[in-house]
Amino acid sequence: MKILLSWLKDYVQFDKSADELAEDLSMFAHEVESIKKYGDDFVLDLEITPNRGDCLSHLGIARQISAMYDKSLNIPEIEIDDVELSKNIKVVIEKQSICPRFTARIIDNVSIKESPKWLQERITAYGFRPINNIVDITNYAMIDAGQPLHAFDYDKIKYGLMRIRLSKDGEKVTTLDGKERFLPSEAIIIEDEEKIFDLAGIMGGQASEVTNDTKTIVLVGSVFDPILIRRASKKLHHQTDASYRYERGVDFEGSVYGVNLAANLIKETAPDAAVGKLIDKKQVESDKQTVDFTYDQINRLIGTNLDKAAIDSYLTRLHFKVESDTVYVPSFRWYDVKIWQDLAEEVARVFGYNSISRNTPALATNITQNKEWMKRESAKDYLKEKGFTEVYATSFSNKDKIVLLGYNLENCVRIINPIAPETEFLRPSLSVSLLSAAAKNPWSPDLNIFEVAKVFDIKKEYWQIGILSAGKNTKTLQEIINGLNVKAQVAQVDQNILDAFKIRRPINMVIFNSDELPENNQEINYEVSQNKLRDISKFAPTIRDISIIVNADIESNEIEKAITAASSAVLFAEKFDEFVSDKFGLNKKSLAFHIWLQNKTDVVSESEANNEIDCIVKSLQASFKAEQRTQ
Repeated sequence: MKILLSWLKDYVQFDKSADELAEDLSMFAHEVESIKKYGDDFVLDLEITPNRGDCLSHLGIARQISAMYDKSLNIPEIEIDDVELSKNIKVVIEKQSICPRFTARIIDNVSIKESPKWLQERITAYGFRPINNIVDITNYAMIDAGQPLHAFDYDKIKYGLMRIRLSKDGEKVTTLDGKERFLPSEAIIIEDEEKIFDLAGIMGGQASEVTNDTKTIVLVGSVFDPILIRRASKKLHHQTDASYRYERGVDFEGSVYGVNLAANLIKETAPDAAVGKLIDKKQVESDKQTVDFTYDQINRLIGTNLDKAAIDSYLTRLHFKVESDTVYVPSFRWYDVKIWQDLAEEVARVFGYNSISRNTPALATNITQNKEWMKRESAKDYLKEKGFTEVYATSFSNKDKIVLLGYNLENCVRIINPIAPETEFLRPSLSVSLLSAAAKNPWSPDLNIFEVAKVFDIKKEYWQIGILSAGKNTKTLQEIINGLNVKAQVAQVDQNILDAFKIRRPINMVIFNSDELPENNQEINYEVSQNKLRDISKFAPTIRDISIIVNADIESNEIEKAITAASSAVLFAEKFDEFVSDKFGLNKKSLAFHIWLQNKTDVVSESEANNEIDCIVKSLQASFKAEQRTQ
């Protein structure tokens, strides 16, 4: 959003240079990307976040500056010398929600000419090319007050009818840029009895274009549904300055000001013009939007100790009205401020982020362990020790897979606005994602996977553990069921399901809820060991590798623990290879480890590293009858 420095001072007086203002605005959450000299003036280019459509105008930024510097905001009163005209329009809005407010004035006896020089300079600074007084003034009003406007040639509107409705797929309109556009369904359009003459909120149509022969115009400023404008703009691959503002939400109460501002300027440039009475159709009442809060909530969230008077002052400077523990949100912030956390953000901005004192958070000294979490994590470790690999999948699924697995869609959670058919439902079982993972790994010789995650039904969500093994052997799965001590069964997946997933080998699965894991289990330790903290050494670790031969039934994690315990110089150990071969002997295997060695006082030398490795090997020989591989 380009802002002219002198233009801002029409609304708020401040004594800051362009560079100083840019720095202050950036700290006020409106980053200034560039500053350019423009004659004797300056143009600031601001990055406006999508939630702040109210800042896409000079008035909007002036509001922010007035709050930031605690300066008064001067919005001039606009007096319109309007008259009753014989000409009129009939406005029909087929669906209230698509156009909550329609504001217009008919202006007769206009003359199309060049705009005043001062107006041309201002819109040129923004980036608009001057065209004529009518077009330039509608553009000026938009970048001044934030309300997109459009002027229609009254005589080109058949019977004065302006019907606002949603388009049907395949309808077309030729827009002001001369392009014939085929419309998607649910774009907002305006038509008369014969033709579509406006792609509302995006671009006007050639059929109602203002030309040098125009004598009467209909000056319109409306409020449109932001979502419909955005969808139509995206589908048509056409974004304009008007649609950019509409899709972010324009001020519900700003249409009258915008229309009056433009009408007054048109009257100044064409003194003989007759401005008709205001037409203002509200489809919904402008109910006051409120947010309830407490002062303690705000202070706790932003880390301050502000009193009631200070918080009230900061909110008032931003045009919020505070009554007890209720805030009335100004109409230009209705799209943005919904909850009390939004109010806390506003208080923090005005107070100043740099003014918030640093507080060291208190560390919890007595943390209660979550037993259910510990059981799930221990079950994961157990499954990994059994040779299974953990997988992670999204919680979404499509209806075909859910129905195929025998679930009733009425009991499943449907996504209101899915981005694709594959994400239409939340999965009711881990079998959906496990089978999908198996289908994506058709050539893996040993596919043994598991997942621990939440599943969903219409009433609740809960944790589930799913285990899948490719092949006919069910012995390992039964051992896991016995080891976890759960009441579950090994199930072979039906052939029709395998065919649907394009899986060409037998699949066995075990699915059960994690709360079925018992509180105590002789084979699995559910207790989480206390972490030991150590100072971070200033010296880089030395890395050595060892390879040993042990009995095939010894788990690698046992060796890792033994290596770590064998020497205080061991930072940690990590297995990088496991190999089974008859050349090692019957029921033997080879394990290889990276070992990180580190001292607090110096770099581990070559001789020290050799000594440490010798001690580790001797410890493994004593504990596991390990043999060190030399080749």
